[in-house]
Amino acid sequence: MMLAIAIVELLDGLRRFLLERRSDYTFVGADSSFSVRFQKKGKRIAIQCGASLLGEVEAKTLCQAVLSGAETFFQQPENKLPRNDPALEDLTSALEEFARAFR
Repeated sequence: MMLAIAIVELLDGLRRFLLERRSDYTFVGADSSFSVRFQKKGKRIAIQCGASLLGEVEAKTLCQAVLSGAETFFQQPENKLPRNDPALEDLTSALEEFARAFR
């Protein structure tokens, strides 16, 4: 499932962006042209898609929303990955590391 790979990249990329001395992070969806740019603006994060500024939010609020959305999505029976899916271990690890860092 390409969505699981994309969510792993989003979680890992946001975690590194927020914990390291990076000023911006651009998420590019796996196997797509979709991208979102996150840029530090003091204690807030500006979120941009293409040329459109979507808004600014506190880092904690962004982390809570991303983690909640990912957990809720993959808890739904129709979205659960099969035990033999190669992306399952990466997804589980990314969710755990993100939760440990920002919960």
